[in-house]
Amino acid sequence: MILISFGLMLTALTTLMVELSLIRVFDVIWTSNLAYMVITCAMFCLGLAGVISTIKPLSPDSSPRRILAFWALLYGLFTLLILPILNALSRVSADIFQHPIQGILYSFGIYTTLAVPFFCAGMIFSTIFSAFSDKIQSLYFWDLTGAAIGCIVLIPMLPMIGPGGILFAACALCLIASACFIGKTKFLCLSLVAAALLVSIPVLKRPAYIDFSEHGSKRGILSWKERNRLEITVWDPISKIDVIDTLTKKWIAYDGGSQTSYIYPFDGNHADIRQGMPEGANRHFWERMVLISHFLKRDSNQRVLVIGSAGGQETRAALMYGAGHVDAIELVHSVVQLCKTVYARYAGYIFNDPRVNARTGEGRSYLRTVKIPYDIIQIFSNHTSSSIAAGNGAMESNYLQTAEAYKDYFEHLSANGILHINHHIYPRIVTTAALGWKMAGRSDFQRHVAVYEAPGVQDNLPTILIKMSPWTPEEVEEMNRFFQGNRVLVENPLHPEKSFLSPEFYTGDLPKDLVEKIPFRITPPLDDKPYFGFLRKHIRTLKPDPKSFLNISTAMLLNEQLSNGIPMDWVHLFITAAAAILFSIVFLFIPLLFSSVGRSPWDRKLPTLSYFSCLGAGFILIELTFIQLFMKVIGYPLYTYSTVVFSLLAGAGTGSYLSGRLGIDIRKKWQIPFLGIIGWGLALLGLHQTLFQLLLASPTAIRIAVSFLLIIPLGFFMGMPFPLGILVIRNRHAGAIAWVWAMNGFFTVIGGLISVILSVAVGFHWTLIAALLTYLAAAILFNMIRKDALS
Repeated sequence: MILISFGLMLTALTTLMVELSLIRVFDVIWTSNLAYMVITCAMFCLGLAGVISTIKPLSPDSSPRRILAFWALLYGLFTLLILPILNALSRVSADIFQHPIQGILYSFGIYTTLAVPFFCAGMIFSTIFSAFSDKIQSLYFWDLTGAAIGCIVLIPMLPMIGPGGILFAACALCLIASACFIGKTKFLCLSLVAAALLVSIPVLKRPAYIDFSEHGSKRGILSWKERNRLEITVWDPISKIDVIDTLTKKWIAYDGGSQTSYIYPFDGNHADIRQGMPEGANRHFWERMVLISHFLKRDSNQRVLVIGSAGGQETRAALMYGAGHVDAIELVHSVVQLCKTVYARYAGYIFNDPRVNARTGEGRSYLRTVKIPYDIIQIFSNHTSSSIAAGNGAMESNYLQTAEAYKDYFEHLSANGILHINHHIYPRIVTTAALGWKMAGRSDFQRHVAVYEAPGVQDNLPTILIKMSPWTPEEVEEMNRFFQGNRVLVENPLHPEKSFLSPEFYTGDLPKDLVEKIPFRITPPLDDKPYFGFLRKHIRTLKPDPKSFLNISTAMLLNEQLSNGIPMDWVHLFITAAAAILFSIVFLFIPLLFSSVGRSPWDRKLPTLSYFSCLGAGFILIELTFIQLFMKVIGYPLYTYSTVVFSLLAGAGTGSYLSGRLGIDIRKKWQIPFLGIIGWGLALLGLHQTLFQLLLASPTAIRIAVSFLLIIPLGFFMGMPFPLGILVIRNRHAGAIAWVWAMNGFFTVIGGLISVILSVAVGFHWTLIAALLTYLAAAILFNMIRKDALS
């Protein structure tokens, strides 16, 4: 039985590793929200395998080992085929609205390519749980342990061999799993040799990758690659990084061009460059708006924090204007290393300057460890295109643009310090900062805010300057001269009557009638609902209208997201919801109509299916909510994701394994898991803010360790209800276990969609309460079905 268990663990490890790798791939070849949609829909096929097993359950004379070995081999083969098929489809990708037939065939090809491997994995899980249900507590331990390992191996493996290489490794693991299922030594030896050969292919190809092709040309990246201007590619766990030589500068393309930064050539002579400013700004920087805060604080030995240092133009601007110290914080480790090593000389060694502390980290997390205030905090168009960094790809959470974030900024600025932001939708930035200002116990906010915007055109990077002391006429005049009409003052701190926004925007307390009047979401995002980019109220084309405070830039940004009347910022949710409705019919009614277990009468059928559905939804609701909650204390998104998922899965596996040894079964002590989940969940909900506050200044390793200790008890209890349910129904009709496993998997995926909807509507706090109520419902349902089983 140990080889069956080990094969199950390898299958679970492979499934999560492949899922996360493909999410990263689709972040690059498409976008993060489309990655969420495609992978979510493909994951339905894990549960679909359970439906097939329900319709055609194992016969008493069948050989489970041979069946498992067959599906494991298919799983490995189809996983390896993902790479060449997706690369082939990249050559025929089409705009579905311009070429509907080609686009539909292309989309079908993508979906099928991803769905088949997950279906094969689902057949392995449903077969094992059905054939060996008497060992479910031990088997569930191996399943969850494999998944826990799968979520962390991505961190070291992705930079080394890339997602293409990971698919080779996944195929190798499937071969070993297949041999484990057969249980014969010679097959195991052969599989180990074949696995070693497969893994050696991407390893020997290093440092180049067996890579995926782009399915579109974000910012024209394909044309540069076709001209052989690509210099370096690094698959960082956060973002894929391509560095392209554009002849005048080095372009750092994040996730295939979803985001951009530049390394400008520099000989190290700051004084020489400074003499040509601001007229020569475009030759050495993105534009003069990068420089303005540093110009205002010039030669004051200023202390500067750059959140999202990327290619270094903000850091270089600070040094050029005489900064005494610069903390340059960048989320993607590979970018920090490239700028400090490979491109150090090209960039004038700015990140190697003794005045610069260049490090990998998350801005707010780093900020909380700092005691000395800054004279400038600068954030230039900083947000992530990574699904893993955001927690899930359905909605982009942005913890740098919440009211609590602005409170943090204000509390870490000197008495005359400047917060310098370049980010789209400045009206919402103003309302968010106003609430943060109010939270910090300050008033009279409008006198502290100056906003510059390109005149008469769409400007997705307006310059927002918030000064801790009121702006003076001399300072405003100095800024106007610096911009020289290149940007105009649209929010005037000296003459509010000349501003585009009304005074209510600066109060931190927007009137309800004003919120309803504005045709996009203007209310400040909070850490509990950090969706700054969730702007749309209506599915219609918008026209700029000063009376409703809709400026040109906001209207055009929202209109660009409409394609033939379809909001592309929402479409992934619509399609995922439609797929969920379709699959719900498949998962529930197909077994009811076409399987013997569905047609046969047995007591508590609906409560049994509902019980396992609650477990699937409750587990994923807690997991996704915890990723967002613990982001505040751990800070670094990748570490947060890995810590939360690993802690829950490892804890759940341990709980499943020990539940029998602790005497927890369907007759006695069955209440303990549910009481533990609800009790520990409520305790964390009530105490996490206080605990996090105590940990904020601690080293990252301490914050991760404490988070692990806080999460793992909850995971321990969450691992018990599923095997308890299997023990209740294991002697029912053939196919029952496969059916409930399918419903559990289906509602795990559905729960992910529900978590998005709930977090947007009511926030993470109430989403977690909904998850705990789901487990309460599961406890009531379990009591119903266990009584029937015991009678």
